Amino acid sequence: YWGTNQFIVQRALAARSDREARIGIIGAGFFKLLIPFISIGTGIAAYYLFRERMPGVTVDGDTAFPLLMREVVASAGAGLVGLVAAGLIGAILSSVDSMMNSAATLITFDLYKRYIKPEASEVELIRMGRWCIAGLVAGSALLTIFIMDPNTKDNFFTYVASHQSKVVGGLVVAFFMGMIWKGATAAGGLAAILSGVVFSYLLPPVYANTLAQNPSVSAIFGEKLNFFHSVFLAAIFAGVAHVIVSKLTQADEEKGKLTWVGLGLVSPERLRRFGLTLIVSLSLFAALGASVAYGKLDPPVAAWIASIWTFACFLRSAHESAKSEGGGLIIMQDRFWAGLLAGCAVFMLYYFF
Repeated sequence: YWGTNQFIVQRALAARSDREARIGIIGAGFFKLLIPFISIGTGIAAYYLFRERMPGVTVDGDTAFPLLMREVVASAGAGLVGLVAAGLIGAILSSVDSMMNSAATLITFDLYKRYIKPEASEVELIRMGRWCIAGLVAGSALLTIFIMDPNTKDNFFTYVASHQSKVVGGLVVAFFMGMIWKGATAAGGLAAILSGVVFSYLLPPVYANTLAQNPSVSAIFGEKLNFFHSVFLAAIFAGVAHVIVSKLTQADEEKGKLTWVGLGLVSPERLRRFGLTLIVSLSLFAALGASVAYGKLDPPVAAWIASIWTFACFLRSAHESAKSEGGGLIIMQDRFWAGLLAGCAVFMLYYFF
């Protein structure tokens, strides 16, 4: 999310150095980890508050916030409702502005300037970007009218996350393969992105009509395939599609040098060791997840094991980086803090299993 999201990357590009960009991304990641506690904690507090003040009344998740505003914030007075509303609107507009700006940038430079009008001036590009933003806003509004039911009891955030995640699998594969494999081609990356979306939408109905009919399978994965599971499987299929298409197309030798090894970021030996560490880590995480699911291991125990292992992997890399730079404190390495961030994230995943 932090490394391949366009509107996050745009902020990183404004940094004065690579180190400051990495520190900014890592620092923002720690703040990102606080969001579940703030959101879930507020939701839990709302549940008990509504049960006490409005017994017997069923409150949907999407109506909890406005009810909290009415029952708690408005009664406090002092213009707090306006203050909260201003903060909420500011946060929404900031995110929408960043996304629209990023989308307009991609459309303007990767499509309009490259294929439609290469000789376009700066003024024309700016004008085109504005038209793109207007079109995207209008299209989003129309799409909302046609696909969203205001009377639905389904959680809006889950709905958005389930569809947004459909793009993730193919994107992760395209970026990852491009960073580690010099034989990856642009056609292969495009095939991974498109196939990831297709399989993400295709797998749930296929699962419902096939494997879900098996009681032993549905007892584990449910009668409906969770969108997290479908994205994981879609990423595997996207990886296969990437390799097949890349093998069938001609690789660009110059772009093939823009890998971790080609840029001199890691040696071939360290890349192989990274691959082995990744396989071992995924196997460990899967074993811990299965142990928790079948009641063989308590979530806190699995959380500590997974987080310590994750941090240790980054710590070793930070130590090697510090050693190659002539010594120095490990805590001055951004990989140390990235490992701490990753360890905390993994801990939360297993602790709240």
